[in-house]
Amino acid sequence: MIVSARPYPNIEALISSEKNFGQTNFEFHTLGREALLNCIIKLGLKRGDEVIIPAYMCESTIIPLRKYGFKILFIDIDENLAIPLNKIQKIITNNNAKALLVVHYFGLTQEIKKIIKLCHDNKIKVIEDASHSLMSQLNRDKMSIRGDAEIFSMRKNLPVSDGGALRINNISYISLKKDNKKTVSIFTDFQYIILRFLEKVLIVLGINIYGNLINNIKIRFRRNLKSKDFKISPEASMASWQLIKYLENKEYLRNSQKKIIQNFNVLSQALAQKGFKLFTKSVKNNIVPQVCIIYDNNGGLVDYLRSKGIGAWRWPDKEMPNEVTCNQKKYPNTVFYDRSLVLIPIHQSLGHKQINYMIKTLSRWQK
Repeated sequence: MIVSARPYPNIEALISSEKNFGQTNFEFHTLGREALLNCIIKLGLKRGDEVIIPAYMCESTIIPLRKYGFKILFIDIDENLAIPLNKIQKIITNNNAKALLVVHYFGLTQEIKKIIKLCHDNKIKVIEDASHSLMSQLNRDKMSIRGDAEIFSMRKNLPVSDGGALRINNISYISLKKDNKKTVSIFTDFQYIILRFLEKVLIVLGINIYGNLINNIKIRFRRNLKSKDFKISPEASMASWQLIKYLENKEYLRNSQKKIIQNFNVLSQALAQKGFKLFTKSVKNNIVPQVCIIYDNNGGLVDYLRSKGIGAWRWPDKEMPNEVTCNQKKYPNTVFYDRSLVLIPIHQSLGHKQINYMIKTLSRWQK
């Protein structure tokens, strides 16, 4: 059996005529990294300004910031994947930072009131990165954003090829004028559906899309993307028709949230009973996790799962920023979690058969 790392397109949602979601909450961009860059520009930062970024971050997110001319100040996370206040204070004291990025990792929303107060007292903008956390943050609106802005990468939670989005909680920062062009072309939009359909065909044929051969092709493709030039225009574009359809379909979004939580509960409870150490065993307060997170302190679990057709992964893995990789003693928690956390898919396209298959496969690993 093959267990996809990503949800599949939902035809019923795509042909639905429902329209009950407030898209005016968002400015759309192709990717989350572009939304982040344009967000920082709209918050008033200039080339050469310093931005505090958690060291636990993928390089692809930072590339557009570097290319534009922002200076990155990395900060290590703590054992809760949060940024310690004392480390923020130290960076503020020794530098001239203008903005801080707070990441809600893997759908697990962080408590950031104290961080916001510290930053605002020092005239530092706070940006919430909800790239992993669309399903947890979706029911909020601009008025409930705790920081100065919030960015998304919706393709991490929805079956779309675009999904960069931005919400800023002060209307004076943001232009309501949008480009007439789409975040992706109609060709790219339909190409995505075709490729995902072909992926399903491969799975039906029993081909492991997470095997070494296909995985190496994906790695080479991603490396080629690193040299790509990214747009830096602060003007937003129109979201793809697929993304609009999913966001307009309240029933699909609600059912997706319920399904993800259900998958998480079944998988996490079973794995806890079998002796696995989980990063979090339960969720509450409308939190919708992106993945089920387990520890693998001895290594090899991701390779094992992928060899069995399960789309597990580590993050940021090979996309760890070079400054962090070369200064591991400075960022011990980041390095530890990058090496130790295994992310298991629980998305809305998975059913009982896939969840049970993962439980049985992981049980064999324990033996």
